[in-house]
Amino acid sequence: MKTDVFPLTYFKKIWTPRRIFDNRHQLNWFQLLFVLFFLTSILMVPVSLNFLKMDTYPIEESYPDAFELIDESVVIAFKEVANEKGEWITEPGLNLVKDNGVVSVTESDSNIEENLKAENALVFSENEFYLKNKGVPISTVRYTKDFNPNQINSVEDMKETISRQWFFQNRIYVIGSLLLLVFSILFVSTLVIVLGSAVFLYLTKKNSFSSIKTYKESVNLILNALGIPSLLALLSSFIQFDIVVMLTIQSVGLALMVLLVFYATRFNDTVSVKNNREVVGGKKHG
Repeated sequence: MKTDVFPLTYFKKIWTPRRIFDNRHQLNWFQLLFVLFFLTSILMVPVSLNFLKMDTYPIEESYPDAFELIDESVVIAFKEVANEKGEWITEPGLNLVKDNGVVSVTESDSNIEENLKAENALVFSENEFYLKNKGVPISTVRYTKDFNPNQINSVEDMKETISRQWFFQNRIYVIGSLLLLVFSILFVSTLVIVLGSAVFLYLTKKNSFSSIKTYKESVNLILNALGIPSLLALLSSFIQFDIVVMLTIQSVGLALMVLLVFYATRFNDTVSVKNNREVVGGKKHG
């Protein structure tokens, strides 16, 4: 396998301060953007694994009025219309009319249609339930094989059960939306850190000792320095997942790497690695 082609070349230049500095010219703007996407993506690996472990999702905020229908009277009534096998007794079923909506257990299409005319509704049939909230499209959710109304013993149990059933059917959409949201937040925050840090490096060109002459060089250098901290942040997540800790390791690690680059090079191409001659105001001191 050739290791002298992008993006493999990126990994060859991130392991020492000198390489990080010397290779600040190597990438073009498209490649810099690719590296930025890559560094964000590796942080998404533990986030994705963590989301895949989800077995429920709180939907009460999305259906607040419908969930407000659930109280102790509903739980008690439900236990009376569930047989020992955990199946609904849909005939004669249940119909609770409340001030802000309807809760029912029925198999009749006409009853379902009538109940769904209410502003808010929770309608349970033999194989699925309907969730309606004012201003929100009606959600039809089929029960999972382990659904058992006999396990509903409290208001919180019922809310949890409804959320879990809804999540199972909408799992791909929910996880996909969450991953897109988190990726966008991480990408924007990383972009701000990279571009902001690069500005400070670019300003050093005003000093005669600095060999950094363009803003692209500064961005390239920052992305080179961000490689190891991002990998360390990834490794830390496998010990204990905490996205705040990951971002802290990445940002603090970047600051330390930039300091190491300055210590080793003084941001000057003529400084030797071995003797680390100090450059101050463009003058070398042996």
